[in-house]
Amino acid sequence: MSWKNATAAAALAAALVGAASPAVAQYAEGVAAIVNDQVISTFDVRQRANLLLVSAGIQSTPEMMQRAQAQALRDLVDERLQLQETRDRYEITVSSQEIDRRIADIARQNNTDAEGLTRQLASDGVSISTLRRQIEADIAWSRLINGLYGSRLRISEADITETQQRIAAAATRPQYQISEIFLPAETPQEFNEMEQGAMRLLQEMQRGAPFPLVARQFSQAPSAAAGGDIGWIASTELAPELQPVAERLQPGQVSMPVRTPTGVYIIAMRDRRAGAPAGAASLVTLRQVTAPAARRSALERVQRRAPNCDGLENSVSGIEGALVIDLGQTTEADLSPAIRERISGVAAGSASPVQVEAEQASMFVVCARQTGGGGLPSRQEIEARLREQELSMLAERYLRNLRREATIITRQ
Repeated sequence: MSWKNATAAAALAAALVGAASPAVAQYAEGVAAIVNDQVISTFDVRQRANLLLVSAGIQSTPEMMQRAQAQALRDLVDERLQLQETRDRYEITVSSQEIDRRIADIARQNNTDAEGLTRQLASDGVSISTLRRQIEADIAWSRLINGLYGSRLRISEADITETQQRIAAAATRPQYQISEIFLPAETPQEFNEMEQGAMRLLQEMQRGAPFPLVARQFSQAPSAAAGGDIGWIASTELAPELQPVAERLQPGQVSMPVRTPTGVYIIAMRDRRAGAPAGAASLVTLRQVTAPAARRSALERVQRRAPNCDGLENSVSGIEGALVIDLGQTTEADLSPAIRERISGVAAGSASPVQVEAEQASMFVVCARQTGGGGLPSRQEIEARLREQELSMLAERYLRNLRREATIITRQ
């Protein structure tokens, strides 16, 4: 976190109440920060802080307002950098209609319309323009990241297979359905501040603030957009510091703040289940494709495209002599050793390598795979998850570089 003239993100709350630097002294109390000559006013910070608290369902106490202002200032600095990059360098613009549609979506989620949402925010002291600016930055930044990296990002078959094999291997471990709040930290001071902030968030949730709303507004993990939901996860997939905490939590319980090497977590246990017994039956749904050995290359092209079972006949329709055989669903233990070996490690939605025996080439397509009563993610689901993780990492790296290169002056 490379803030110029501010030693750490965790010190932002103190920065809001200190003495003004000489460069901004003439603005007295009106300026919270300057980002490459663009001013963030104290009014902007208060408005965003109010929006954070209202959106998270948190009561505005002095302590929570201090925490919200720290978060708001960081968010506003990042948004200024994002908009400067998208508007000035890449000339990306977001139309009012796009923002209106997003506003309408948010209103529907709150069982109202755009006018009702505007009135609701106004009653809490928040101008709708504050939400509109936040949405504009989010859309523009997403468009930039997807434009720069989306078409070039490739998730390899090896990565997908390795991930699904790891998930399958963990199927015998306890499984948790978890939501998370993550507050990043690097220095000892930041860890102390983030831990204190996490405790305040926990207190608000104990008073009734919904975990998903708090996560959406305050968490810095990619899961924040989903209210902190990371879905079902094996115990071994959690950070080592979180594993013993999750082991003790029962459904409906929320943890105390937990330090990890990268920051502070709060986790909520939504549900849990035992892992599959060792050696539990694994169900697979298979289809076999055969073709004359001379058509091996054509069959391999289909195999590399990870054919979909529903459209398999169409995929091989151009291969002379190709035949699709539906083998249905069976336990892997009931398959012949030769077939088990060929489909070992093949993810659902993928095909085994093409093999030639005598005058015939063949491959097996794994339509579905289920272990110990729990379905394993398909190839498409794994690819989407890995792609989202990679884009999130690239976006954070890009933003970190913008912070490093920018001139950011905050009140000391």
